[in-house]
Amino acid sequence: MTSQDAKTIEGLKAELARLREMLNITEDNLRTSQDEVMRLSTIDSLTGVLNRRHFMDIADQEISRARRYKRPLAVLVISMDNMKQVNEVHGSAKGDLALEAMGAAALHTLRTTDFVGRTAGAEMTVMLPETEHDGCMILAERLVLELARVAAEALGGGAPLPKVSIGATHFVREDVIFDTVHQRADMSMERARDSGGNRVLYISAEEAEKLEA
Repeated sequence: MTSQDAKTIEGLKAELARLREMLNITEDNLRTSQDEVMRLSTIDSLTGVLNRRHFMDIADQEISRARRYKRPLAVLVISMDNMKQVNEVHGSAKGDLALEAMGAAALHTLRTTDFVGRTAGAEMTVMLPETEHDGCMILAERLVLELARVAAEALGGGAPLPKVSIGATHFVREDVIFDTVHQRADMSMERARDSGGNRVLYISAEEAEKLEA
C-alpha cells in the first residue's frame, strides 16, 4: 500500500466518522421534535396541564383500573367562579395569567400519581388514584387555598379577587363511564360556588342520587 493509498483510506475514515456524527445529531433532533409534537398534542398550552382530550382518554383508563382492582378513585372539579368578571375588570391577558398560575400551582401541589386536565375554559378536573375520603379532602382544601392565592398574585391585587371552588366525589362501581363521576363532581363544585366560593364541597354517589330524585 502506498502512502497515497493510506492517506485516502484515512480520509475516507474521517469522512465516515463525520457522517456518523451528523446522523446521530439528526436522529437526536428527530426524537426531540417527536417529543415536542407529543407534548403539544397532550398539554394545554395556557395552563400546562393535560388538555381535555388526553385527560379524558386517561380518565377512562383509570376508571377501568379502579373497577378491575376495586381501588378508590377520587375526582375533583376546580373552577375559577368569577372568571368573566375578572376578565372584564383586569383584562383577559391578566385572566390568562391567573389560569396559568393555577395550572402551575396544581401541578406543584398534586402527587406524581395524580392527573389534572383543563376540561373547560376556567375549569380543571383532577383524578386522585388510591385516595380515600380524608386524603381527598385534605388535598382539596390545600388546593383551594393555594390556587386562589396564586391567581390573586397573578392579577396583581385589586378587586375582584378570584374565587375558587372545588367539588369532590368518588368513583363507585355503578359509574359505567367517567362522565358520570365528572358530572357528580361538577354538581358538587356548583354547590360550593353557590355557597360563596373559595371552599370545597364533597358529595357522594348516594347524596347525588337523592338530590336528583
